[in-house]
Amino acid sequence: MATANTYLRVTDLDFNEIKTNLKSYLAADDKFKDFNFEGSVMSNMLDVLAYNTHYNAYYVNMLSNEMFLDTAQQRDSVVSRAKELGYVPASSVGSKADINLVFNGIPAETKNFTINKNSKFSTIVDDVNYTYVTPEAIVVESDNGAFSKTVTLKEGELLTHQFVNDGSRFIIPNKNVDISSIVVKVQTSASETTKSEYSRATNIRQVYSTSEIYFLEEAFDEKYEIIFGSGALGKSLITGNIVIVEYLVCNGTMTNGASEFSIDDLNITTTYTSVDVTPVSSAHGGRFREDVESIKFNAPRSYQTQNRAIISNDYERILLAENADLQSVVAYGGENADPQVYGKVYIAIKPYGEELITANRKDDIKESLMDRTPLGIDPVIIDPDYIHIIPEITTYYDKTRTTATPSTIEQSVRDAVEEFSFKYLGRFGDRLRYSRFVRHIDNVPSGHILNNDAIIKLEKRFVPNLNILEKYTLNFNNAIRSNELISTAFT
Repeated sequence: MATANTYLRVTDLDFNEIKTNLKSYLAADDKFKDFNFEGSVMSNMLDVLAYNTHYNAYYVNMLSNEMFLDTAQQRDSVVSRAKELGYVPASSVGSKADINLVFNGIPAETKNFTINKNSKFSTIVDDVNYTYVTPEAIVVESDNGAFSKTVTLKEGELLTHQFVNDGSRFIIPNKNVDISSIVVKVQTSASETTKSEYSRATNIRQVYSTSEIYFLEEAFDEKYEIIFGSGALGKSLITGNIVIVEYLVCNGTMTNGASEFSIDDLNITTTYTSVDVTPVSSAHGGRFREDVESIKFNAPRSYQTQNRAIISNDYERILLAENADLQSVVAYGGENADPQVYGKVYIAIKPYGEELITANRKDDIKESLMDRTPLGIDPVIIDPDYIHIIPEITTYYDKTRTTATPSTIEQSVRDAVEEFSFKYLGRFGDRLRYSRFVRHIDNVPSGHILNNDAIIKLEKRFVPNLNILEKYTLNFNNAIRSNELISTAFT
């Protein structure tokens, strides 16, 4: 009596290969020698077996992929792996805008007054109304009886959520939360009105058993979770405590560029008759939450720094991890500067939607680095030196295959250039790849573009000091044709 071949090739994961293996396995057994494996009933049974095997193999393979940061595809899996490295993905960030307020009809005896936190303003973009608020209280001083103030507004809808500490998790039930706006207060009980404000812990070296702090993590479904101390590392909560969370839900980049604002609810500590609103800077800096690829890139590099700023790369990783409004950062030691300056680290920063950061923002960033910088090292925030790329594009398209007008195709090409710039040229060190650039133009959706010619020009911009004699050196750092240098008029 023949013995069946019990060997199965388990390394084959393709559906047809699995079915063929099962068929060979059964055909080797004398009990099935008279069976027609292409017959309907047996073939259907083999299909079911092969499908079940293939399904489980695929499921186990995907499950294994989701267990590692490099191969995970689902956001929740990537966030979970990054959490093990102590990394909190950057949240959505509301746009900021500066406006000047001139107050009329203030009582003559008033020396100063306060614009309360969360006073509401609004702007309209594409027929949609968006809310802006004052992120902090602002004091307005008298200037010979006149009252005016430049105010920074932040985009977002103010929401408040309360939790009762009953053992449940404190998960903020909204997406697109701007975590920089989160304010956490703890009330002892429903009968006790006193509230203690807790601060977010970013450096556990400064956390003690009585510290009123909270930790922040991204939980699941792009929502953030607030975690309190255990009693050893941060003050713990007791049953019945009420946790009050105030935060802004923002719209990312949707209001970048807005410049006209109106008052919805201005809450100040005095009376007035009217307020004149003048824009100082258009809305900028808004962005959506950090995407999966960025988390996979930044999480292990943030872990390498261990919250310390020793080498130049540490400064880059710390600032990118802690400041969601920054698009790119580059740092280098003074020994690499020209001329050399020892004891300094120079840091150039590019924010989202802007080329330069404000002086106040520079001070804030420098202050955030001081307790992690070695003694004798002074971090210096400098303005980046940009080379602007000016492309001149001639596009050829098939008129017989599209109903789009030339102006529509032109706008599509402009949009494609902006998309390419943000995606491939938005960070320090990015290089313009000509072949990739023209291919990106050719692939404009529904444009039926046959090909394009792109002439690349480089531009340096600077404002000279006209009051003193000074030499300016413009480094293009690229090969250029000396007979094709162009400048605007100067004296």
